[in-house]
Amino acid sequence: MIKLIEDYLNAFREELKGSDRATIQDALSDAEDHLSTALGTELSEHPEETEEAAVRNIISRYGEPEEVAEHYRNVEKYTTPALSSDRQTRRGFSAFFAIITDPSAWAALLYMILSLATGIVYFTWAVTGFSVSAGLIVLIIGVPLAWLFFLSFRALAFVEGRIVEALLGARMPRRAIFIQKGKGWWGSIKGTFSTGSTWSSFIYLILMMPLGVLYFTVFITLIAVSLSLIADPIFELVFKVPVLDIPEPWWTPIWLMPFVVLAGVILFLSTLHLAKLTGRLHGKLARAMLVSG
Repeated sequence: MIKLIEDYLNAFREELKGSDRATIQDALSDAEDHLSTALGTELSEHPEETEEAAVRNIISRYGEPEEVAEHYRNVEKYTTPALSSDRQTRRGFSAFFAIITDPSAWAALLYMILSLATGIVYFTWAVTGFSVSAGLIVLIIGVPLAWLFFLSFRALAFVEGRIVEALLGARMPRRAIFIQKGKGWWGSIKGTFSTGSTWSSFIYLILMMPLGVLYFTVFITLIAVSLSLIADPIFELVFKVPVLDIPEPWWTPIWLMPFVVLAGVILFLSTLHLAKLTGRLHGKLARAMLVSG
């Protein structure tokens, strides 16, 4: 029974070659979940059937691998994330100023700011889980505890993938990495630790801490500097606060203020462009480390 399902999934994976890796993960997860769930229902409704016959009936109703793969390839055309860079078509000099109305740039900037908080959460949980698991691995409870922790790492990676797709526009899986059932408790543990995506997800969670600190520091600094330049005339002329007060107060000449404001506007627009570019690169990193297809 298990061999039939594995053969079907392997054939399905072959038919999906060339599709988006996130789509492949979604398709395989859907197929495995359907076959496993339908098998239990089929055997309960038709107890006289053998497991092999039940699996064959389920597969015949689900569809041949090439048919189902074609369906997912067609669906893939309509699953482009709303903020995908493929949807952004503006080019030329005007695109520099049009970035202010680009939702993908603002979303990427929000991701950079939030990455410090998410990075701390991911890093803390990953390091704590790995340390506790390593310390208890010699005990009977150590192996199942490590397994549960690594399953939680995969769950966090899935959540991060949804955040990446929502804010950075990178196509990420809409289904968690499927775990084939029927292999028993020990088989599930071995399957978890022998899957490359489990370890790449763990490494990604660790990397998010230094990346989050870097993203947050750079973009908060750029935003603060640009906004202070833009607001310089208000601070100096209205609130009588000098632009610099070290070692003594320094006031911007009136004739220079328009250029200071212009510099702040250009810096702020450049920050949005940098956020969008950084988000695109980070999306590629997330796809490389969190997608198993």
